[in-house]
Amino acid sequence: MASGNERIIRRFRVPGLFLLATVAYGTVGYMLLVQGASVIDGIYWTVLTLGGVGYRDTFRLGDGAEAFSVSLIVMLLISVALFIGAGTNLVASGDLTRRVRRRRVVRSLDALSNHVIVCGYGRVGRVVVTDLQMDGTPVAVVDNDPSHEETLVEKGVPHLISEPEHESVLRRLGIDRARGLICAVDSDAVNVYITLTARALCPDLTIVARASDPDSIEVLQRAGADSVVSPYIVSGKQMADMGRQAHQEGPAQSV
Repeated sequence: MASGNERIIRRFRVPGLFLLATVAYGTVGYMLLVQGASVIDGIYWTVLTLGGVGYRDTFRLGDGAEAFSVSLIVMLLISVALFIGAGTNLVASGDLTRRVRRRRVVRSLDALSNHVIVCGYGRVGRVVVTDLQMDGTPVAVVDNDPSHEETLVEKGVPHLISEPEHESVLRRLGIDRARGLICAVDSDAVNVYITLTARALCPDLTIVARASDPDSIEVLQRAGADSVVSPYIVSGKQMADMGRQAHQEGPAQSV
């Protein structure tokens, strides 16, 4: 999936290449039409023509060169039309607006303090972020899946699209100013690595980790997690509690 920068560059690729081709066309044309003209002369006359300045202040190039200048100006007009079309499409598609919002969201990382860092924006991470936001808790998210960025930007969540286990990434998320960190990545091995790195950076940080495999609970605790949650164990206990409650209440009675 192309990033916002790649999409914007792609939109202006054709107009940009056409403009370069126009300059090359003008330079070579003047060199061929004007006897003794160098590459610098060709570029100079091309720039003067495209800029609408004209070159009669130097000397008259001749009828052939002036007719050639007309074709060069036509190519310039086509280039301008292509740039205007690309710019219009950029605004209409919302890419420019999303890029501005994305920059604003990323910059907000520097202003975060006493926040919670959520590593992973999958099914579990989304629920965690939503609940924290409902409580008014500042949140920063790191996820390595670029497809999640659009949702994070729309929700205005400060984030980074990167590997959460890297020390430089955690520092960029302001781990030294954070109140806690939640490891919600699908991989238990990655959660262990994140926990080890975060604990080494901030010994007093509160760390909550997810464990998909019950055997990983003890490993995460040894790595430095203050609390370890297994979604499958939690959901299983909740279902068991609901079953016990239904059994105690007995079968529904008709009136």
